[in-house]
Amino acid sequence: MLDTYLQILVSGLAMGAIYTLTAKGLFIAHLATHKLNFGQGDFLMVGAFLSMSMILAGIPVLLTALLVLIAMGLLGWGLERFAIRPLDRFGLGAGGGTYSWILTTAGVALILQNIAELVWGKSSHYSPPLFSEGRDNVIEIAGINLFAEEIFVIGFATVVVVFFYYMLFRSRWGRAVYAVAFNPEAAMLLGIDVRRTVVLVFVLASLLAGISGILIGPLITIHPHIGLTFTIKALAVAAIGGFSNPIGILIGGLLFGVTEAFSNYFDSAFGDLYPLIFVLIFLAFRPSGLYGEARADVR
Repeated sequence: MLDTYLQILVSGLAMGAIYTLTAKGLFIAHLATHKLNFGQGDFLMVGAFLSMSMILAGIPVLLTALLVLIAMGLLGWGLERFAIRPLDRFGLGAGGGTYSWILTTAGVALILQNIAELVWGKSSHYSPPLFSEGRDNVIEIAGINLFAEEIFVIGFATVVVVFFYYMLFRSRWGRAVYAVAFNPEAAMLLGIDVRRTVVLVFVLASLLAGISGILIGPLITIHPHIGLTFTIKALAVAAIGGFSNPIGILIGGLLFGVTEAFSNYFDSAFGDLYPLIFVLIFLAFRPSGLYGEARADVR
């Protein structure tokens, strides 16, 4: 029984790592622009399908990852250029008191879903493993058999989270993001290219979604409508963290993933429902999340 629980725990941590990466894409965009990409999960979906198709075509994994990230970077640039920037130009962004960006980003999500249906169909697909011979390849650790892909996902996602944290708090670009978040006009006076910073923010968010898509392919079946599910779960994870602290989002993602794994083990029919109910109850008592904006947000 203990072996089973440990295997479920590892599976939950793997999915939690994916939710964390996706939620961090929402976090960085919200931090710098006060906007969210409601198509973040659909960007993940596109990354998963592109990765699957390239690997099935015989393209090496590393080259596949590079090509997918280039495509996702261009997609993030296009989102900012055609779905976000025009709203600011006409005073319809968050600063204009409206939330038109919800409609534009959700519209992009619907477009991506329909394109995916035209290209890959409506049925579910299985993506081949990234670095192992089969989906059931296991690694024995202390007498416990764990899936190799899950171990790899946890390890690689950890590296990405550490790099993201370094970029945000230790790099010049990260300081520019916080300056833009605090006051775009003042940041411009300090010589910061606000527009370029915002573009890079959406590109980074898209890259995080692309990485999530590459990693998630071997763990679940993928279809054109998984994006909405991941968007909702990423929003829940970001809400747990308070949309203000990447560490809180990391904790929220891992907690959500583990809770979901055990919920599905004990009740497969409604396993996905219980973690969302937990988030609703948590936010009812702590609306600002683990790290309230009064303490952690720079805005």
